[in-house]
Amino acid sequence: MKRLRLVVAAVVAREDGRLLLARRRAGSHLAGMWEFPGGQVEVGESAEAALVRELHEELGVEVEVGEPLTFAWHRDDEREILLLFYRARLARGTPCGREGQDVGWFEPAELSALPTPPADAALVRALAAGSART
Repeated sequence: MKRLRLVVAAVVAREDGRLLLARRRAGSHLAGMWEFPGGQVEVGESAEAALVRELHEELGVEVEVGEPLTFAWHRDDEREILLLFYRARLARGTPCGREGQDVGWFEPAELSALPTPPADAALVRALAAGSART
């Protein structure tokens, strides 16, 4: 039986409405796909604290975590994931890939043309269609 992993991701929007995404590095699971930045929640860590930690480690930014936006559940042959998406606001810093990953700001309408992980699919569709507000 696979252990369920709790993962958090930030939906960060600039004032112009563009959304922050990071591309998974070569050699990683789902390499080359664009995703909302975040990562796994460690034992004893709150979802919000994990999101703050992950965005600092990966992108060198400080964020203020807002309310939960939605969630996704995904299972494949190797893993089972519960993914919690939170609204977040950049508080300090400019996002840059501290682990060598690309980062970019995208219009919501551009999201459906990007390769994204299966767990992000419903949120990407909703954002691209304008039915989810950031």
